[in-house]
Amino acid sequence: MRASPFRSSAMPRLAIVAGAALAAACESAPKPPDPGAAATAATSVAEAPAEPPKPKGMPELLVDSMGPYLGGQRVDLAQKDAAEKLAKVIRALPIEGKPVTLLAEKKAKPSAVAAVVTELGAAGAPKVIIKTDGRDDLPKEITVVPEGRVSKPPACAVSTMVLKDLATAIWPFGGGLGKKQRKGLAGPDLSNTGEQLAKDIAACSATVAFFSADDEVPWEMAHNLAGTVITSDAKKKLDTLVLLRATPVAGRPVQLGGG
Repeated sequence: MRASPFRSSAMPRLAIVAGAALAAACESAPKPPDPGAAATAATSVAEAPAEPPKPKGMPELLVDSMGPYLGGQRVDLAQKDAAEKLAKVIRALPIEGKPVTLLAEKKAKPSAVAAVVTELGAAGAPKVIIKTDGRDDLPKEITVVPEGRVSKPPACAVSTMVLKDLATAIWPFGGGLGKKQRKGLAGPDLSNTGEQLAKDIAACSATVAFFSADDEVPWEMAHNLAGTVITSDAKKKLDTLVLLRATPVAGRPVQLGGG
């Protein structure tokens, strides 16, 4: 039997049409995404995380036995760039010319507390309220004025500090003969120290007093001494209490400005 001429001529044409349709379908089909581009995009997102919102109010400011911990940022004062970092962290705080509250733990170093107070003053804080869980018979909260905001106090202004051996010393700001009270049973003898402070505060017209402590002494002792100054001011004439930035030398003129 002879093959139909219709079939022999139609088959090639159908093959051509089918091939063309398949090619068109391949060209119009969407291409799979480039995995390299996706990885790049993911890396970009990972490298640029959203910045956390800035606090609307003042964060907690703390000085503990390890040093300043301000708004969640630890400043190691033993590092070479510590002063620069401390100033940078404090300048970023929303101080706005208002008093600032600082929590100081008992075992903090006096120099660390003083460094933070000084920088807060440089950043615009007129006063710093220091809270410490000290003795029950003394204020647990003292208000100090940063050293940089005080100039030319009277030479007779009272200066006092806790010495390394836990004795206390009291002497005039301008230098001169001081009085020393030996250590008590469990720390500085604040009873006799208070009696002497009362006399010296009353004998001078100054409305400012200065205090400090050896850096081997825990901050609690300095805080309690400051509280003793406040309670010894019988006529409440002192309106400025200054925590000295640099540890003074008892009997010598007090140097402001960290000198």
